Amino acid sequence: MTLRGTADEIQLAALTRILDDYCEQAGIEGAHPAREHLARRLIALFSSGIDSPDDIRMALDGTAKDWKPNGTQP
Repeated sequence: MTLRGTADEIQLAALTRILDDYCEQAGIEGAHPAREHLARRLIALFSSGIDSPDDIRMALDGTAKDWKPNGTQP
């Protein structure tokens, strides 16, 4: 899957699956603020040309680990 520029319908579905799977594995449910934060990071990765789902997941690992809403862990 090549992810560059604007996401088409297929790419957007793939990005959504990556986010959904990632959040499920991390125990991030529903409207948790961490999910929105990870979604923004995922879009930033996509926009910068990251084109491998595995690379996206690894980058999200660093984001999830370091993210603290209002000084607390997700």
